Formats: sequence, structure tokens, C-alpha cells
Amino acid sequence: MKKKGFTLMEMLAVVMIIGILSAIAIPQYQKVMEKGNFTKAQVMAKAMHDSCERLVAEYGVDNYSSLPAAVRTLGRLDIGEPRLLPAGFSCTASNGLCTGSVITGLGFRYTLAGNCAVVIEKNAGNYRATVAYTGEDFICVSETDAGACEVYGLDSPGS
Repeated sequence: MKKKGFTLMEMLAVVMIIGILSAIAIPQYQKVMEKGNFTKAQVMAKAMHDSCERLVAEYGVDNYSSLPAAVRTLGRLDIGEPRLLPAGFSCTASNGLCTGSVITGLGFRYTLAGNCAVVIEKNAGNYRATVAYTGEDFICVSETDAGACEVYGLDSPGS
């Protein structure tokens, strides 16, 4: 009478195949997730830039730095109070409004410059890069991990 079941060699072959497939799939999955997070970061950067330009036009000044201090709050940049920030985002709270020009979220740090340019820095995770948005395109300014800008679909600095 023959016994039914798998031999040790068959089980070992299945485990090896699963290991090889996961070694290929997991890094690709991480890249896809990172690119998805960067897409969300781009949306936030565009919103900050557009709001900044509206405020500069509304107040008739040359740049964001020339706005009155009471206006230079993230709350005034159509982002709202901390409780209204998109899920996963945070900023320094003062009197219920986000003050200053820096918010964080999804492992990214957003800084608003005087000319309404938004600088996005990756501050956590495997990929570290600095990207600038000036209203036209997203430009990779620097990367500490080779290929970080490629993950975001951007040219590496100096290319």
C-alpha cells in the first residue's frame, strides 16, 4: 500500500520557489507604495503652491515672505486647522492653526519658500531625496540614495 503525501524534497522545492518569488516581489511592492506616497506628496505640494500664489496675488506683494505674519500660516494656505489636515499629516499647532511653513506627512516634509516654491524632502523610509516644485515641474534637487529620484519618476540631479 502506497502512502499519500509530499516528500521532503517536494516541500523544499515549493519553499524555495516561494522564497525566490518573494525576494523579487517585495522590493517591487515597496517601490510601488513609495511612488504612490510621492503622488500624494505632489498633490499636497501643488495645493500649497497654488494657495501661496493666490495669497500673494490677493495681498499684492512680491512673494510669500512679504505677506503679513498673521497670513503666513498653513491654516491660511487652504490646509486648515490641524484637525482638517489629510490623514497622516501633521504640523506645529498654535491657537488651533498650523503656523510657519513646514508640515509633515507620509514620511515627507514640505517647506514653503519665499517664491511659493515647495520643497519636498523624504525624511523616513528607504528612499531619501529632495524635490522642488515651482509651479511647472517637480525637479529632483538631491538624492542620498542612488535611484531615489527614479523611484519617483524624476531624473536624477545633474542628468
